[in-house]
Order: sequence, then C-alpha cells, then structure tokens
Amino acid sequence: MEKTVTLQIFGRKFTFQTESGTPDAKKVAALFEEAVQKVQSQFDGKPGKVDRETMLVLTGLNIASEHFKCEERYHQFFNRMTQKSAVVLSELEKAIV
Repeated sequence: MEKTVTLQIFGRKFTFQTESGTPDAKKVAALFEEAVQKVQSQFDGKPGKVDRETMLVLTGLNIASEHFKCEERYHQFFNRMTQKSAVVLSELEKAIV
C-alpha cells in the first residue's frame, strides 16, 4: 500500500509516494543528507565554490559507487555460499548411500 510522505531536505519540501512508509523514507533522506554533507566537507576551506548541482551529482556518484560495491560483495558472498552448499550437499549424499 503506497503512502504519501513529505520530507524536508535542505530546506525544501518534497512530497512523494512510498511503499515502505514514513520511517524508511526518513532514514533514506537522512542517509542522503549525510552523503551530501560528506561531499560538502571535502570542499570546505578549498578555493573556489562548488555549485549545488555539482555537489548533488558527486553525491549521486558516491552513492552509486557504494551500491555497486555492495552488489559485488553480495554476489561474491552468494557464490561462496552456493559453492559451499554444493560441497555440503555432496557430502550428505555420499553419507546416505
């Protein structure tokens, strides 16, 4: 069941529909804000000003990179478990015979 959620991110209100509900949406928004702050902190005290659009693109790229790394780790874990399960199954089948 979809719910309408309104969140305030960087002083702007955003309203959207979510299936996960308000608590998850707020957690996602908080993670996003944290990711933007991390990018902002990398430019603090450095000459030149980075515009908001560039900051958001860099944030998106960082999030995508983390997502990619998590997927890679998941696939590696899944493959290891598949291999180990096959070994265990083989040993069980030998023991039954």
